[in-house]
Amino acid sequence: MFSNIKKSRLSKILLSLLLLSTILLLAGCAAAPTRGWSGPAVANNVLYVGTIGGEVIALDVSGDQPSQVWSETLESPGTGGFLACSARLSTPMSTYGKPAIGEDKVYVGGYDGYIYSFTLEDGYMRKFDTGSAIVGSPIVAGETVFVGNSDGKFYALSLDLSPKWSFKTGAKIWSTPAVDNGVVYIGSSDHKLYALDTESGREIWHFKTEGAILSTPLVVDGTIYVGSGDNNLYAVDAGTGEQRWALEAGNWFWTEALFHNGEIWVGCLDHKVYAINAQNPEDFRVVLETEGRVRTPPVLMENLNLILIGSEDGNVYAIDPEEKSSQVLYSFEAPVLAPLYADQEKDIIYVHAQNGSHTLYAIEVETGDIKWDYTTE
Repeated sequence: MFSNIKKSRLSKILLSLLLLSTILLLAGCAAAPTRGWSGPAVANNVLYVGTIGGEVIALDVSGDQPSQVWSETLESPGTGGFLACSARLSTPMSTYGKPAIGEDKVYVGGYDGYIYSFTLEDGYMRKFDTGSAIVGSPIVAGETVFVGNSDGKFYALSLDLSPKWSFKTGAKIWSTPAVDNGVVYIGSSDHKLYALDTESGREIWHFKTEGAILSTPLVVDGTIYVGSGDNNLYAVDAGTGEQRWALEAGNWFWTEALFHNGEIWVGCLDHKVYAINAQNPEDFRVVLETEGRVRTPPVLMENLNLILIGSEDGNVYAIDPEEKSSQVLYSFEAPVLAPLYADQEKDIIYVHAQNGSHTLYAIEVETGDIKWDYTTE
């Protein structure tokens, strides 16, 4: 059913080089890699993605082959050095997060420190200067855009990017926020998970861990699931900020978790994918052990009842959540770092791969065949 292509020695060399460039420190100043990656997002048969060259492109994916709708170049202010924690980049270095799609605009966080909006129809651009590199994704909730930056500042902006309020954490924010029931949750490298009122930015509570929080919080039925650099996945009461449980693994939890059929599915930098009983964390299984760190969030392909996840070993895996079995859906020549996007109507997974040419792939999940590929450089 699935393709299973052997990895070459070249992929292992590339993996080693990439790992050296992406090691993060629990304390002190650490920089994101100077070349970014962006996961795709899709709305109304148009796919939006950031490129390594500093562009945002919109592709019509309704047919057998993609066609470009528009392309816009991100702008760089051209000040400062690129390796400081809160520094500017001297040239555009693209994006790390995936675009956030609103009613008539798509929002992109740039590693140049700007949050951009583009009209869906023609790509007309606006921007807001946050003052420091953006690594996590923005999100849109109602009439507000939320985004954090590497200065530790967290912003609430109107849909036209006018500032509403900001909140300062104690260290860089590389995670993506989550919003639920009038509260926005954001993790920071100061080791804290913050709960803020969406209207005012007032801190409701914070929960402290022993490591940087780079993962995106997942909120399910009054519980927040978030990973930390202290090697723990935490379940936290959304109302009080009190810990419900913690599961310790062999390395950091970087990715956002997935809730499916009463279980929390999450990848870890210890190369493993875990399935955890949400009510009883002692009931957990390692459902997959890859040969690389797992940074991509798991996504559910509903019609086929498969959970898909990428690894730095170059593979995208398909997991049967009932049988807890897995197979390689497709193997690339380099690590899979960007978030995947599952097209539920077409049973297609979109993968933006850094396999030498930075190519966007549309893969048919049922067969593992590539429907089309599109070079984004």
